[in-house]
Amino acid sequence: MKKLYLLIAFLGLACGSFAQEDSRLIINPGRETFIHFPSAVLGDQYTLTVFLPEEAVPLSRRYPVVYLLGAGPKQAEQAKQFLERYKALVVGVNFQEADYQNRAKIVEFISRELMPYIDTNYLTFTDPSRRVIAARGKSAALTAMELFAKPNLFGQLALAFPADAVQQLVLPAAGTPRVFVAGTQAELALAQQKLESLGLAYGEGFALAYAQQTASLFEGVDYGYLSAPAEKVTLKRLKGRVSASSLTLESDTPVKLEVSARLKNGREYAYVPVSLRISPPYFVWNARRGELSLLAGAEAGKVKISGGVDKKTFSVKIRLKKQ
Repeated sequence: MKKLYLLIAFLGLACGSFAQEDSRLIINPGRETFIHFPSAVLGDQYTLTVFLPEEAVPLSRRYPVVYLLGAGPKQAEQAKQFLERYKALVVGVNFQEADYQNRAKIVEFISRELMPYIDTNYLTFTDPSRRVIAARGKSAALTAMELFAKPNLFGQLALAFPADAVQQLVLPAAGTPRVFVAGTQAELALAQQKLESLGLAYGEGFALAYAQQTASLFEGVDYGYLSAPAEKVTLKRLKGRVSASSLTLESDTPVKLEVSARLKNGREYAYVPVSLRISPPYFVWNARRGELSLLAGAEAGKVKISGGVDKKTFSVKIRLKKQ
């Protein structure tokens, strides 16, 4: 029960109105769960789950931390699989969709209560470059982005299915931020446009991945990318693939275009060019749909794609070879 006493001692002054018996600690191999975690900001209605990179505490060494909004005891198996791949401490509070209406309180709770508690009671790296804030869904994404924008808190941000929330993204004033976004074609298109407008370079600053709606909370956090050294994630090449190799003049069926980005470490991610150079200009590119549409009156032809023609911008070029 030592951990429970530490919990109460740490938050006792701020949470004196809560009875100690309301806060319970449940210890399982690889995780600790605090039922009715006391908070002066949020009260004691939430459960804190700390997923451990080792079987039990005290930990043998310091670890980076991933704060995953909405994670809880129900995600124990997903967390176990995640921690088998990545060595990090994962902290989750079981927020639900309606809870994000109190975004300001959640931000205050995490930054002023939860993070100090975690760093006090677990061996963690406290440098922002070793911390990730992650979320799934638009409301959670807005909360995570607000935390990410605050100085000296987080160096990496992971968003899954953020809808159009990414358009409100603000980068922290210091450090070298890195962002990972998983979602649909439209979500990735918005993300790439926004992240490039903020001055982030693909690879060193951000990466994208297509995801299924059934993906778990943890599947939206590619910690391998987020934690990789900058020199390992520079963009090496682009490769494009179309769903049809030829079109007829009468065709009104759009052609799907998918572009993959290979980084220096060999890993591949999704790339959604904001604009395309098309020669001859017989196509119209719709990034949110990932489609090339043939212009009326254009000649039929075969499509060839080359990537990385510009070593600085890695622009994708579409060439149309007449039949």
